[in-house]
Amino acid sequence: MREHKVDQVVVHRFDRLARSLIGYVRLLEEFRKHRVSLFIVTAPELGSTAHDHLIFNILASFAEFEREMIASRIADARAALKAKGRRVAGAVPYGYDGDPRTKQLVVNPKEALAVRWMFGAAAEGKLPLVIAKEANARGWLTKAGGLWTARQVIATLRNPVHLGLFRDGGSARSGNHEPIIEKQLFDTAAERLESRRTRQPGNRLAIEWPLKGLLQCAACGRGMSPHTIRKGPRVYRYYRCRSTAGGQPPCGNQVSAYAIERAVQGKLSKRTGANVDLNEIGKHVESVTYDASTGMIEATLIVTETATADSERSRNPGDCSSPEERPTPAPSRQSRRPVD
Repeated sequence: MREHKVDQVVVHRFDRLARSLIGYVRLLEEFRKHRVSLFIVTAPELGSTAHDHLIFNILASFAEFEREMIASRIADARAALKAKGRRVAGAVPYGYDGDPRTKQLVVNPKEALAVRWMFGAAAEGKLPLVIAKEANARGWLTKAGGLWTARQVIATLRNPVHLGLFRDGGSARSGNHEPIIEKQLFDTAAERLESRRTRQPGNRLAIEWPLKGLLQCAACGRGMSPHTIRKGPRVYRYYRCRSTAGGQPPCGNQVSAYAIERAVQGKLSKRTGANVDLNEIGKHVESVTYDASTGMIEATLIVTETATADSERSRNPGDCSSPEERPTPAPSRQSRRPVD
């Protein structure tokens, strides 16, 4: 990569240069070290003399003071709104509309009807996936105008805003908006959801997923999320296409997490000439696409141009596994053939 020498840094206003006096001082030292001048569009008369440096320090102090005062006023305003039970910020939840004048929540009659039906169906024991399918069949759309998924149904059923409350950190606070459902129905639906848990919350293994949020399925273009299979004391890791975004069924394609992570690691090490740690590969990758039909991956690396690498394969699945993790092949939902 060709390096370009910078002789001057141009900013529109001085207070856009740094967010604190310390940050400004450090930047100014870097400018002096590399002999780079600073030009301010709104104050072109300021230069590099001792007098100008004094003005810069005063302006930086005032800029930091102004930001702190703004942050303090915002915090006070938020606290006042909370004390009055008013909405502070955030997206308008399903079942309500935002009042154009007060920005507070008012009941949307059509959506409120759907919310009451969802809570009633959940209290009767219907699965979130079934509720989502029935809601879509009735022509009900989400707040964003899309189709319902099981995850969105669960988020709606667990939102205390429908009780006239607001989430506040790990608890809830009173709101002054009209509730849509009664507490008894909310608690019954919550108990039904909780009874279907197969694992207690917080009892998750601390597993590294360096390609989480970066891996996409070539067949449908949706993200491939982490998936684990437990067999006795062993846990096998996979990336699986199981997203229901857009209301479409998931592909079900999956790939061994260790195999594809090693393939990306090998390509990174080859391009950079250094041994990149397996758990750090996500910091050097912009995106990765996996094609289940060919077993190929296409990785866009941050440190290099787009590169294509073959997915690492082996006749013996144990050959591509670490001593801590030796997964056995799991069948794909489509082909029912083992993947590495």
